[in-house]
Amino acid sequence: MSTRDTMLGFAREAILHRAKADGYQPEEYDPESDPEGYVNSLLTALRHWCEAFHHDWNAELRRAQEHFEEDLAELRPGEVAPK
Repeated sequence: MSTRDTMLGFAREAILHRAKADGYQPEEYDPESDPEGYVNSLLTALRHWCEAFHHDWNAELRRAQEHFEEDLAELRPGEVAPK
């Protein structure tokens, strides 16, 4: 399993966990289309986490961007990340 696949799995589970907090069952919510906007909710939660526990939000974003770019470089030639 690639790093990308692992990260997509983490994101999918986090979105479904957030949806569960609003009463959705896993089979009822489509995390890929995310009609309720839970991606935004999770990013907001991470921002609160950084504030509450004194993490540098901007530094975390920069590191995440660097890791993302490294992950993209690992993709097989011709493979395109989903939009």
